[in-house]
Amino acid sequence: MEKTGNMKRQKKTVVKRISKKNNKQIFDTVYRTMATKMPALMIPLINEVFGTRYRSDRRIEQLRNEFYEKNGRVITDSIFRIGDKLYHIELQSTEDQTMALRMIQYDFAIAAGKAEKTGNMYRIRFPESCVVYLRNNKNRPDKHRVLVEFPNGKIITYESRIINVQDYTSDEIFEKNLLLFLPYYIMRYQKEFAKIEESKERFDAFLKELESIRKRLERETVKKDKALLYKDLTKLITDISDYLLMNQNKLRKEVQKTMGGEILELPSEKLMKKARREGRQEGELRGTIKTLVSLVKDGTLTVKQAAMKLGESEEQFNSRLAKAK
Repeated sequence: MEKTGNMKRQKKTVVKRISKKNNKQIFDTVYRTMATKMPALMIPLINEVFGTRYRSDRRIEQLRNEFYEKNGRVITDSIFRIGDKLYHIELQSTEDQTMALRMIQYDFAIAAGKAEKTGNMYRIRFPESCVVYLRNNKNRPDKHRVLVEFPNGKIITYESRIINVQDYTSDEIFEKNLLLFLPYYIMRYQKEFAKIEESKERFDAFLKELESIRKRLERETVKKDKALLYKDLTKLITDISDYLLMNQNKLRKEVQKTMGGEILELPSEKLMKKARREGRQEGELRGTIKTLVSLVKDGTLTVKQAAMKLGESEEQFNSRLAKAK
């Protein structure tokens, strides 16, 4: 698994700019950014992989992902707790023949770290675990399996689930709310980038597909009043496309333009702006009334003059005077 790259601040969004110096770790960095800054995106993935039915607003807690063992430090990609269940998810952009062994090692470290002691006996509970693969491989199994043989002769098969991002069409991603996959969507075309750039027909079709994804993402986020989620995800999509398309300058620039569309102002944002504007006006009005009342009390202004400045009757202003006493 690649190590997390350094990131620098990006204004107005929770997502940080990925350093060009460390962009070889971009896939891991983007994943950990989403897992850390947008953990709600993990719930649809957990539901899809493990067959759960958690609501989108279910509380999800991200746990420490570093464990220290005798032979060194074990670092996992992400560990979550929902209720009393633990979920361990690894992201993998390349093939690793030792992945099955790594997963049982990680899962044992997680379980041991949460061990419960009753009397002289410990109890450990392994987490549900899964590897998310960004690229397809026809030789990849449906699950990672390890045969574990105990001294008493008992043998169990330890399994970690596998999910392949490229198995999901854009329609399925939106239907299942797997927005976590969107930044990696472009990877399915990686071997075809040069041909896409050379063919106007394929070039236009590719950009049209990305534009459709952007607009659909916009509609989904507008519906849920999540403008920042839209901005953050489109930002992560362009971060990955910039890296993958570093040798296709023309296509890279067009993808940036396509994914850089500004979201329309959300209804909630309009209401907030109106409330702030009206709040300022209300505050200014209260200040004016207080000043006029004081001026009438010390004889600087008459009730008639003060009422005229406020655009109300003398009777209404006298009522204000009475309340101020």
